[in-house]
Amino acid sequence: MSSQHIPSLLVGKGRVEQATYLDPVIPNYQGNPLIEALPPIFTQDETAERLAFYPEYDEEHRKMPAYLRLHLIQNTLQFFAPLPIHFDLEQRFSRMIRLGYQARNPAITGFWGDVQLRVHSLGTVRQSPRSTATGFTIVGISGVGKTTAIEAILSLYPQVILHSHYHDRDFSFTQIVWLKLDCPFDGSIKGLCLNFFQAVDDLLGTRYYDNYAGGRKTVDELLPRMALVASLHSIGVLVIDEIQHLSQAKSGGSSKMLNFFVQLINTIGLPVVLVGTYKAISVLNGEFRQTRRGTGQGDLVWDRMKNDKDWKWIVRCLWGYQYVKKQSRSTQELRDALYEETQGITDFAIKVYMLAQIRAITNGEEAVTEQGIRLVAKESLRLAYPILQALKNKDTRLLTSVEDVHPIDIDQFLQDAQNQLSRAEQGQASTATRINNLDRQLPPTAVDATEAPIAATEAVQKVSRRRKKTAPLEGSLPEIAASGEKQKLSAYEALRQAGLIRPATEYLLEEAS
Repeated sequence: MSSQHIPSLLVGKGRVEQATYLDPVIPNYQGNPLIEALPPIFTQDETAERLAFYPEYDEEHRKMPAYLRLHLIQNTLQFFAPLPIHFDLEQRFSRMIRLGYQARNPAITGFWGDVQLRVHSLGTVRQSPRSTATGFTIVGISGVGKTTAIEAILSLYPQVILHSHYHDRDFSFTQIVWLKLDCPFDGSIKGLCLNFFQAVDDLLGTRYYDNYAGGRKTVDELLPRMALVASLHSIGVLVIDEIQHLSQAKSGGSSKMLNFFVQLINTIGLPVVLVGTYKAISVLNGEFRQTRRGTGQGDLVWDRMKNDKDWKWIVRCLWGYQYVKKQSRSTQELRDALYEETQGITDFAIKVYMLAQIRAITNGEEAVTEQGIRLVAKESLRLAYPILQALKNKDTRLLTSVEDVHPIDIDQFLQDAQNQLSRAEQGQASTATRINNLDRQLPPTAVDATEAPIAATEAVQKVSRRRKKTAPLEGSLPEIAASGEKQKLSAYEALRQAGLIRPATEYLLEEAS
C-alpha cells in the first residue's frame, strides 16, 4: 500500500529550521555540524522559562455567565509548571543527543562509508566502530506527565534541520533531531518499523515506506532498512512511548525488539529512549537493561508527587485558574484533600480541581471546597480505585500487575454540566411563559373587587412568610434555579422568591386600588 493512503501517524510535528551554527563551547562538540546546529545548552532558568506555560487569565472571567465559564475552565488543562524532575529530564536529553552525535560527524572524511559499515553490522558478529550513544528508560504510573514532559522538552529542539553550507563548503543534508513513536498496541516489531517509515515520510515528504516497506517484507528485512534511514538522516534520539505494549507481543517478540534497540545504540549510534508504565518493568529485564548499566544517563522512575513543597507549588499555580464567583486560597486543608484523593497524580489533580469548579458552578455554590473536591473525586475516580489503593499502601508489586490508570473524561463532565444548565434555563423560560399567559387570560372580573384586596393581602403575606424561612436567592437564572432546587423549590417558586415573578393576585390588587 502506498504511504500516501495511510493516515498520518504524527499527532503534531516539530519545527523545521535552516541550520544556524553556534559554538557549542565544549571542545568535544566543536567541528560537528550536527551539534553546532542545535540550540545552545540551557541553564535551569532558561529551561524553566521555555517550558512553563500559563494560559491567559483575567479576574473578570469569574463574572461571566455560567455557560461561558464552563468553556474557560478548559484553559486549566493547558497550564504547565516546571518541576525539578523536568529539569533533570531536559539535561538527560541535552547530554544524550549531543553525545550520540559525537561519533556521527558528517564533516569527517569517510563518514558515509562508516554509516554503511555500521548498518551492515546489524545482526552480525562483525565488529563496527563503537558508538558513544546511550539509551535509558522512563517508567512511571499513567497520569504523572511523562508524555507531556517529553514532548515539551523535545519541542525545545527543532525536529528537522536543513543544512546547505558549513564553513564555506557545500553541505546539503537533512537532519532529524528527534522522532517520537508509540509502540504498536500489539507489540509487533513489524508494526513499529512501518510506523517509523511513514513518520519519516510525513516529516520529509520522502517515499521510504513505498521503497522499503512495500510488499510482504519480513522483520529481518525491515530492521536494517530502518537503521539505514535513521543513519541517513542522523536521527538524534528515537523515543518509543507506551512500551508496556511489548508485554502483549507474541512469545519472544519483546526480547527481539529490545535486542534491536540495543543494536541501534551500539552500532549506528542512535540513542533510544523507552517510555512506559509500571507494566513495562517485566519486559525490560533483558538486553536493554544490561546495556543501560554501562551508560551515564541511568533509568528514570517517575513516581507520583509527594505532599511536599513541590506539591504546594503546583497547587498554588493551579489555584490561579478559578472561574467560580467566590474565590478561595489554596489552604493546607484543600491541598491535603486534593492530594489524598488523587495520590499526587498530576493529571488527576488538575481534572479533579476542574470538576470541583464545574460542580460548584452548576449547583450554585460558586466556591471550591474540601467537600466538593472529595465528592467529585469519589464520582470520577472509581475506575482508578485499585491503583489509588496500591499507591496508598505503597504496593509497587501490585502496580505492575493492574491495568493502567483510566483517564478522567473531562469532556463528558463538561457536556453534562452544559446540559444541566440548558435544562434549567428552558424550565425557567417555560414557567415564566405559562405565568405570563395565565395573567393575560385572567378577566378583570375573575375576583370580586371587594375580595381582591383581601385575597391579594393574604397572598403577599404567605409569600413574605415563606421568604423569611429561606435565604434570598440572587444571581443569574440558572444560578437561582440551582439554589432553589437545593431548597426544594420549583423553578417558578425560586424565580418568584428572587423577585423576578410577581403573583397574578398582585396585579389584581393594583387594578382594584
